[in-house]
Amino acid sequence: MTKKRLSALCAIFLFTLALSAPTLGAQAGSAQESDGFAYFGSFFLSLLHFPLKLATCVGTQAVSAVAYTTTYGVPGNYDGGTNGQQIGEVARKSCTGSWLISPDQVKKDYYE
Repeated sequence: MTKKRLSALCAIFLFTLALSAPTLGAQAGSAQESDGFAYFGSFFLSLLHFPLKLATCVGTQAVSAVAYTTTYGVPGNYDGGTNGQQIGEVARKSCTGSWLISPDQVKKDYYE
């Protein structure tokens, strides 16, 4: 990966994180909710989670595209349809879900 692409990817990630920051801070009402470690953990774990999620999403999309084109029209087990429905569902589910880890998730997983 070239330095320009890596810089652009990091900039997009930090921009997305900055956009989500007002919503993360708006929920801090009590002393227990305003825990700095949860925010630090959210930031640190999101730095680790985002590239892995991106690689999984892109990789699954690429593999699914190849699998879909090679098995086009092959009957499958998916409600009497073709394999394309199963492949499409796997491809969709690899990119769904949370891309950033919120402080609430850190609190729920590590403090409770």
